Amino acid sequence: MKKRYSFKQKALIYVLFAIVTIIALTCITVNSLRLAQVGNLTSTNRPLDIFAICIMAFAEVCMASVTFASCYIFGEKKLYCFLGVSCTGIPYKDVCLVRYSKDNRIFLVYYKVDKNGVVKDEMSGIQARFVRVNVNERYFEEIAKNIKKHASQAVIEVLGEEEK
Repeated sequence: MKKRYSFKQKALIYVLFAIVTIIALTCITVNSLRLAQVGNLTSTNRPLDIFAICIMAFAEVCMASVTFASCYIFGEKKLYCFLGVSCTGIPYKDVCLVRYSKDNRIFLVYYKVDKNGVVKDEMSGIQARFVRVNVNERYFEEIAKNIKKHASQAVIEVLGEEEK
């Protein structure tokens, strides 16, 4: 089984998720009661109420997927970055530099970019592309070892580590 490295979310994201969930469930409940004509709630426009229920359910699914399903997975040939339902794959052969700092809690993976048929290197500063790995700091060394195992050409730089 492949190990998932889940995103480390800020508390604000969870608060936002809770607010959107409350609003979505309230809208879905009210529109459902209007469609069922419970009490004084009557629907004057059934298609609009059905559309509102679908939109709120879709918004809730999107927020849940971004909040709880975002992760990094090491595949056989690529490092996959999932953000909700979207997925980005970085081939290991293109990874050239891994830089992380325990002090600043930053983990960056630099990779080569192919533009107009010419591969340009990030180390030169031209067409720089990088992915910020947003996980718990205790996984930094484990992820760096996995990248080095799959991409032997990658340079691993640890910043801010004091000499012993």
